[in-house]
Amino acid sequence: MATVGGFGLSLLLIEIGERPDMGVWSGAIGGGAIGLGQWFVLRKRITQAWWWILASIVSWGLIGASDLGALGWVAPRTMQIPLRLIFGFKDGVQIGCWLGALQWLVISRKVPRAWLWTLVSTVSWAIGLAIGWGVGGMLRLATNFFLGDVLGLAIAWLVVGGLTGVALVSLLRSSTY
Repeated sequence: MATVGGFGLSLLLIEIGERPDMGVWSGAIGGGAIGLGQWFVLRKRITQAWWWILASIVSWGLIGASDLGALGWVAPRTMQIPLRLIFGFKDGVQIGCWLGALQWLVISRKVPRAWLWTLVSTVSWAIGLAIGWGVGGMLRLATNFFLGDVLGLAIAWLVVGGLTGVALVSLLRSSTY
């Protein structure tokens, strides 16, 4: 819920757009909102959890600066559902790797088996972004409104937040913090 709440907060600060519109600042601002939401949960479980916010800002800023763009706030241009699924999966793998690697730095000394976090993040983003972009495309085709893509991104964040949340809680329970 912290991740989805952070996404909701991010929508007050940046708007959902298409890949060329969403760069380093959109990524950093959105990553900060997400990291802040997650920090509220993590601060009780790990020391110096504020590093998580910084890791989220930096990783989303780097993703936004790359050719990917800030994909957590991007609706694909294509309306072909199979392409949305394929590119959602492929781009989700890249996002999950970036995020997982930088966030791993925060938990690596505090959480046993922290190396699993990068894998969990990668798989979660691949599944979540593919589902979100696919559903968003179907809703947009059905309604002819961009709001369908916005709902699709909300679903992506819900899937990613759910999968990563369950995994992170499990990893934290195994730690001695």
